[in-house]
Amino acid sequence: MKRIVITGLCFLALTVGVSAQQKTKVKKDTVSAAPDTSAKVLDEVRVSSRYYRRYNLNKSSAALKLSTPLLQLPQNIQEIDQRLIEDQQAITINESVTRNVSGALRNNNADLYNSSVFMRGAQITPMRNGLDLSMIYAGPSAEDAAIIGRVEFIKGPSSYINGLFDPAGSYNVLTKQPTGTGNREVSFTTGSFNLYRLSADLDGNLDKSGKWQYRLNAAGQKSRSFQKYNFNDKVVVNPVIRYNINDHSYVSAEYLFQDQRYQQYFATVFAPNGFASLPADFTINDPNKAPFKSIEHNGFLSYHHSFNKNWHLTINTAYARDHLEGTYFFVSRYNAAQPNLIMRRATYERLNTGVLAIQPYISGEFSTGSVRHQLLGGVDVNRKKFISYSGSGDPTANQTLYPLDANHPVYGISFDANVRAGSLSAIATDQQSISYQAAYVQDELGLFENKLRVTLGARLTFSKTGVQKSPTKTSLGETNNTAFTPKLGLSYSLRSDFSVYALYDQTFTPQSGVNTSSGEAFKPLRGENMEAGLKKDWMGGKWNTTVSIYRITRDNVKVTDPSTNIQTQLGQTTSKGIEFDLKGEIVKGLNAVINYAYTDSHISKDENPARLGLTTPFTVKHIQNTWLHYLLPVEKVRGLSISAGYQLQVGRAGRYELQKLSLAPVFRLDGGIGWSQGHFSVNGMVNNILNRFNYGSAWITPSSATIGAYAYVPYPPREFRLNIGYKF
Repeated sequence: MKRIVITGLCFLALTVGVSAQQKTKVKKDTVSAAPDTSAKVLDEVRVSSRYYRRYNLNKSSAALKLSTPLLQLPQNIQEIDQRLIEDQQAITINESVTRNVSGALRNNNADLYNSSVFMRGAQITPMRNGLDLSMIYAGPSAEDAAIIGRVEFIKGPSSYINGLFDPAGSYNVLTKQPTGTGNREVSFTTGSFNLYRLSADLDGNLDKSGKWQYRLNAAGQKSRSFQKYNFNDKVVVNPVIRYNINDHSYVSAEYLFQDQRYQQYFATVFAPNGFASLPADFTINDPNKAPFKSIEHNGFLSYHHSFNKNWHLTINTAYARDHLEGTYFFVSRYNAAQPNLIMRRATYERLNTGVLAIQPYISGEFSTGSVRHQLLGGVDVNRKKFISYSGSGDPTANQTLYPLDANHPVYGISFDANVRAGSLSAIATDQQSISYQAAYVQDELGLFENKLRVTLGARLTFSKTGVQKSPTKTSLGETNNTAFTPKLGLSYSLRSDFSVYALYDQTFTPQSGVNTSSGEAFKPLRGENMEAGLKKDWMGGKWNTTVSIYRITRDNVKVTDPSTNIQTQLGQTTSKGIEFDLKGEIVKGLNAVINYAYTDSHISKDENPARLGLTTPFTVKHIQNTWLHYLLPVEKVRGLSISAGYQLQVGRAGRYELQKLSLAPVFRLDGGIGWSQGHFSVNGMVNNILNRFNYGSAWITPSSATIGAYAYVPYPPREFRLNIGYKF
C-alpha cells in the first residue's frame, strides 16, 4: 500500500505541475487556443487512390504516447499497417507478420495458442493498445487479423510505455477503433487444408451528431491443418463504443472475445532420425483425443481529455483473462533399444492466467526560452496472476506411455486422458503472481529550432513476485524489488528528411518462477541497451530507410537444462547487431518491404564455464526478408496487382543453449495476384511456392547431441488462399 501511495503522489505532483503550467499560460495568453487533440489521437484514415498503400507510416499510434514523427525519434520503431497484413493474407499475428521487421522471428512451438516473438537475441513482450497484457507462462491468445489495425515493433527498451520489458524490445497490437466514416466490409477466405473463414468490419455512427461511434469486427473460421487430425476452429468478436463528450474529450469501451478449439495447440514432432526426417503431415497426436479449448476475455476502458491544444490527460485500463484446457501428447523419454518408437505421454492441463493494467498519464508541450519541451509522465499499475493444474507436475497422474512407431504409425488408440475434475483452486499444482507499480517522467527538449532533440527519462518501479505450489499451498519464494532506470536519447536532423540518433536505456523486469537448484524465487531481469542509427525519408516521405546498430546486456536470464529440466539463471548475455529496414512506395504503384538483420547473441558471464560463449536460444544470425506489391498500370483492367516475397533465415540456434545444433536455413517464397475495383476485391496467394520443408523451434530430448529424439515444429507446405471482399 505504501508503494502505491508513493507512485500515486508522484503522478499527483506531475498533474499539479501541469495545471500550474496551464494556468500560467492562460494568464499570459488572453485568448486560449481551441482544443486540438490531433497530435495525440490517431484516427484511421482510408484513402481510395488506386496507387496508395500504407506501407510507410511516419508516426506512431497514440497508444505509444508520442507525438514526435518517427523520423525524429531517438529509437527504431517499425510500423505495420493492416493493409500490408491483408496483402500478405495473414489471418493471425503468428502468420509471417514478423517478416516485415528486421530481425524479428517466431518460436512456433505453441502457434495456435500464443505468440512468442524473438528479436535481438531474446523474447520480446506483447502489448495491446499500449498496455502491458503479457501473462505468466502463456498468453495472451494470438490476435486474429480481423481485429488488427496496425502492429508496432519497438526495438530496444520502451520506458515511455512500460519500463518492465526485455531490453530487446516489445510489440504493440492496435485493435481497430471507430472512425465514424460509415465504412463496412465483409470478406470470405478459403484455401488449402479446408480453410473456410468469414469476417466483417463495421464502422459508423450510432446517432446523427456523431457523438456515439462504433466499430465491430468479427470472424468465424473452420480449418483443418497440414498435420493429421489437427484443426483450428474459432470465433472472434471485438465491439468498440466511443462517446465523444465534446470537442476535446471522449471515453471509449472495448471488449474482445476469442474462442478457439484445436486438437493440439502445438505442432511439435519427435523424430528418431533427424530434423525434418518424417513426412510433413506426421503427428504425435491421436484422433480419439478430445479437442483443446481456449477462451479469452479482454476489456478496455479509455478516457481522453485535452485541457487545451498543448496539454492532455489520458487514462487507459484493461483486463484480460485466458483459459486453456485439454489433454496433449508429449515426449520426454527416449527408447534407445527401439529408437523408432516415440514414447508419448498423455498430459492433462488446465490453466487460468490474467492481467489487470492501469495507466493514467499526462502529456504536454511548452517552451522555456528557445527550448521546446514535450513532457510525458504518469503511473503504471499492473497485476498478473496464474493458476494451473498440469499432469506433468502431478505424481498421482497416470504415467503410462503410449509408443507410436514412426515408421508405421497406428492411430485411434485407447488411452487415459488424465482429466482432473473439480475446481482449479482445489487441484492446482502451480500458482504464481507478479505485481508492479511505477512512476515515470520523460522530457524531450528541442534545441536549435528543433534540429537537436534531447530525450531525458527516468522510471521508479516497485515490484513483487510470488510462487506457490499446490495442493500443499507451500510458498516457494517471494521477492520485493525497487529499481530506478534512466534513459538518455539524442536525435539530430542533418536535413529535414535525414536524422541521426543515439540511445542509452536501462530496463528492470520482475520474473515469475523458482530457481530449481537453489529453491529461491527468480531474481528480476536487468538490462542495458546502447544503440545508434540513421533514418532517411525519400521522395517526400513516400518511402523510408532505417539503419541501426546496438549492444544489449542482460543479467539474470532464465534458462532450462534440457537433460534435467532444472531452471536456473545465467550471469549475463550480450547481444549486438546491425539492422536495416526499408518500407514504402519506391516508384508509382510499387510498394516494398525489404529488411536485413545480423544478430550475435551469446552468454558472456556465468558460473558454469561450459555455458560461456554459447549462443542464446532461438537466435538467428542472418535474417533477410523482401516483399513487393505492384499495382499494374493497365487501363483496361484497373486495380490489377501482383505481389511476391521471400523469407530467409541462416545460422539458426535451437531451443536450448547447451545443445549445439546444426539447423537447416529457412527459405520461403510466396506470390499472389489481386484485383480491386469499386466495392469488390479478390486476392489469391500461394505461400511456400517451392514446397520447401522448413521447420523451427528445434531441440533434442534428452539433451545428448548424438542420441535422442529430434524435436521440431514443421512449417506448412505449399498452400493456397483466396480472399473475396465486398465494401458497402
